[in-house]
Amino acid sequence: MTISEVIERLWSWHSPLDPAQKTCDGVQYGDVSQPCTGIVVTCNPSAEVIRQAAGRGCNLVLGHEPLFYDGWDETGWLETDRVLAAKKKLLDETGVVVVRDHDHMHNDRPDGIFGGLERRLGWQAYRREVENLPLGFFYVLPKTTVCAVANHVARVMNIPGIRILGDPELSVERVLIAAHFLGTDWDRIGIRNIEQTDAQLVIPGEVIDWTLCSYIQDSNALGIHRAVLNVGHYNLEEPGMKDFAGDLAARLGVEVPVRFLQSGDHFRWFDAEHAQC
Repeated sequence: MTISEVIERLWSWHSPLDPAQKTCDGVQYGDVSQPCTGIVVTCNPSAEVIRQAAGRGCNLVLGHEPLFYDGWDETGWLETDRVLAAKKKLLDETGVVVVRDHDHMHNDRPDGIFGGLERRLGWQAYRREVENLPLGFFYVLPKTTVCAVANHVARVMNIPGIRILGDPELSVERVLIAAHFLGTDWDRIGIRNIEQTDAQLVIPGEVIDWTLCSYIQDSNALGIHRAVLNVGHYNLEEPGMKDFAGDLAARLGVEVPVRFLQSGDHFRWFDAEHAQC
């Protein structure tokens, strides 16, 4: 089976996009006419993931996020950049093809990324339908604490830690897994969703200090107790891609091997109290 045939099957398994919608999905780099020797599914098609894919005999990387540091993978502004040149050289040397599956994943119902995360967390029975929630899910959990949820989330995401805004011992039931807070008009929607659901705990992809963080800080100071788990964009979406890798493997069977590679947490932790990394 060629890589192009794999891609055709991939799109047929997803819900179709609106033909008028501009999409970032598709082939980001490489020769799709070659036989597919194996698929690596990941969130971030980083240089390290590309190396590992090639080392495992896989010549197709199916990623969720950009290959070249731009939402549309436009590279004209990086024309003389050494990192761009080195990454293209790595792709040419390994023969790895990179395909982006972003809009299709989010277009599926339920959302492929957030639905996959939900299954990994084991929260399917706790989801509650909410109107005007454009990206994310709302849950009513058995009574727990922010710290307990953080421990569970970190284990599912396979990350060493999570930044917490608010009281780690706060008792919570209403949890909102939200879209990303990026300092845009989307933040207004996200904050309205917090109030609409009366969420006690928010788990977004990333946060902006002057929108969400300031709102939660003031909320706590004014007696409306809430907390945020700042897990990071890729960490939030990686479990959905891992879940999708299992579905893809089941669909392809023995025709093409499929494996998931975690692109990994970007950050290390510095313990200032003990001056240790």
